[in-house]
Amino acid sequence: MEAVKAAGSRPHLVHISTAYVGGLLRGLVREEPPLDPGLNWRHEAEVLTSLRAPIEEESRSPQVLKKLLAEAVSRMGPAGMPAQARATERLREKWVKDKLVERGRVHANAMGFTDIYSFTKAMAEHAVVELHGDVPLSIVRPSIIESAFAEPFPGWLEGFRMAEPLILAFGRNILRDFSGLPDALLDIIPADFVVNTVLAVAANPPPDDKPKIYHAASGSRNPLRFRQMTEQASEYYTANPLRDRYGQAIGTPSWTFPTRSELATRARTALRLTEAAQWIVERLPLGASVSELSDDLNEERERLDRGLNLIQLYGVYTEVDCIFDTRNVTALWEKTPAAERAVFPFDPALYDWSDYFQRVHFPTVVRMSRAETASRKGRQPTGSTAPRAEPSSVRSLIERRTGRSDVLAVFDVDGTLVETNVVEYFFWMRLRAQPLDDWPAFMAQMAREAPRWLYLERRSRAEFQRSFYREYDGLDYEIMRRLGREALNAVTLRRIYPEGMRRIREHKRAGHRVLLLTGALDVVVEPLGELLDVEVDCAHLLVKDGRMTGDLQAPPPAGEARGALLEEYASRNGIALADSFAYADSLSDLPMLELVGTPVVVNPDARLSQVGGQRGWRVERWRMAPGNWRLPMPDPRSPEYREAVRR
Repeated sequence: MEAVKAAGSRPHLVHISTAYVGGLLRGLVREEPPLDPGLNWRHEAEVLTSLRAPIEEESRSPQVLKKLLAEAVSRMGPAGMPAQARATERLREKWVKDKLVERGRVHANAMGFTDIYSFTKAMAEHAVVELHGDVPLSIVRPSIIESAFAEPFPGWLEGFRMAEPLILAFGRNILRDFSGLPDALLDIIPADFVVNTVLAVAANPPPDDKPKIYHAASGSRNPLRFRQMTEQASEYYTANPLRDRYGQAIGTPSWTFPTRSELATRARTALRLTEAAQWIVERLPLGASVSELSDDLNEERERLDRGLNLIQLYGVYTEVDCIFDTRNVTALWEKTPAAERAVFPFDPALYDWSDYFQRVHFPTVVRMSRAETASRKGRQPTGSTAPRAEPSSVRSLIERRTGRSDVLAVFDVDGTLVETNVVEYFFWMRLRAQPLDDWPAFMAQMAREAPRWLYLERRSRAEFQRSFYREYDGLDYEIMRRLGREALNAVTLRRIYPEGMRRIREHKRAGHRVLLLTGALDVVVEPLGELLDVEVDCAHLLVKDGRMTGDLQAPPPAGEARGALLEEYASRNGIALADSFAYADSLSDLPMLELVGTPVVVNPDARLSQVGGQRGWRVERWRMAPGNWRLPMPDPRSPEYREAVRR
């Protein structure tokens, strides 16, 4: 405004505001100055712009950081300290954002406004009215702007506005219910009608220094009830249903329009129950067997989160029980020449809501969301909720990189190639080497230690391995090597995934290097590496006087240490990690997966499944051959066992 005055001219200034500057009013909202709760716009601007600094400072206080770090460790503990630090910073940034949003919303509501958007728009109106001086001023207040009716083409829209998230959530059945007044007006105006209103206002400056206000709204000329819009959406999505991840048509909900507080309470309760169930599932020592349940719970949590956000953001607009007065805009329309009306229409009475929604707006929402609506060609959905077959995109990438010796395929072993773990190998080998009478005492000892190992595994794979490998203290190294080779047939090959074997062969045929990078001990992994004719990088225990000490020769290859080992291997062998592949099943493998261009998540645990889904990584489910699974216990009746015990 100061720049306009300094230019020495008196242009007609058209200020674009919003119809909701009137606050939470009922009845007729006139085209007059906005709600004034007695605030000074300069002071409000100063306060709002200085809010972030104290909140940023509070976010770095010991109390807040300890809480955020604990949450990060719970989520990302096995992935290592760098991953925990990144997660803590992301949580801190989210904490700051949430606090700023909350303070802005509460402050605006306390001053009688729907949200911080309408509050700041009102403050801007007060500012421009105070500062315009003798410059002619008009204020255009659009209601809810949606896609264009005709210009530049039907459905033109840049970015989702207010109604689109609600419409899309309705079609995806994310919002099973929503608050609002079903018989109240939902004031929507097409974008091109707003533009034409601005042009008409710009061509008609006010006759004096008094600002002229115009509502670009539809409620008084072409009223639309909230229930009417939901009925239109139901009609459209019934004829053009969206599809879920299995290709099934998604049904539309039947909204009952509860109060906003009631709906928010129900959603928060459901969210807490879902988060509690997910917390339990992620801590169950069942590995990949609960990952699909965890994925379903995570999907439900995200649905509830989105629903709560929509309730907080838009619920207030569906409860506004008012009509925006449009007498100034109507008078402007009536004096507009017929030829200009045909080119620049801005009277909301010119269109029909059913035609606008069914032909223009709803197809625009679906198109912009890139949602799937057409039934798929070929084999149709069967109604099963089983995961779809994984695409062969990894194989196509292998084929495209055929003949490149600088490409590496690195595989984790336990849980990725073989359905076993370090505990089961130790269990089998120890039982194999001792008399049957000693089995109960050994198993009781293992059972006593199990809770501690489960806790350490949840907290840090490296801590678990250090603790567990101390069980090897005093065992004869040569005997354990011999038992490890026996375990290849008795345990490993029985539980190996055929898909994993085939994938290794595909990489070898393509000329890629193949590396088994694992935290399992050499005595059980090296026989598998020899069988597959691939390189192995695994854990080794120190040996003294022919007996294992239980102490590792190097830091456990888990978390960030595994990533460092992979980087060292790549540097030493001229590997292009950006074109390489990594296969893993556990969150502790995250640093390794992040280093390669093609990470493949195989039979993931609950937390890695969640991370992989968020990052769009390929997820594959590999299974053992049917009938191969059995407890990791030697047969005490077998001649081999009896001979081993005698030795």
